Amino acid sequence: MAGASVTMDMRGLLSALDEGLRHMGGTDELTAAIGEQLVSSTIERFEDGKGPEGEAWKPSQRADGKGGRTLLDKGRLRSSIVYEATPQRVVVGTNVVYAAIHQFGGQAGRGHKVCIPARPYLGINEEDIAEIRATMADFVAAGFKI
Repeated sequence: MAGASVTMDMRGLLSALDEGLRHMGGTDELTAAIGEQLVSSTIERFEDGKGPEGEAWKPSQRADGKGGRTLLDKGRLRSSIVYEATPQRVVVGTNVVYAAIHQFGGQAGRGHKVCIPARPYLGINEEDIAEIRATMADFVAAGFKI
């Protein structure tokens, strides 16, 4: 090359990229962090009495004017919220038998004579997505620190 030139040795950069890609290959830490965030967000919904999109739950008979709280009689459903994480995905939910009727609503009780309104507590909203994006960005950035 004629004139002036600058040479950059790319070995350091390629080494850093290699290390970053190795770090990102093990996503267990990332999916566990996302699972923790989503469990926390879900538990907060029980405290707020609102679904993932901010819609207020219809008060239960026990809560309506009687000092109780909707979906928080003994707190079993709330405390049963857990996550399972693999390197590829995160699942948040519960194994409590009556969980689905509260999430989706429907007929319950003897002879299915009681109508339970849907009170969604599981779900991902825009705030959750923003937190997940930030966690992912931090994870990627940590993988590429030189």
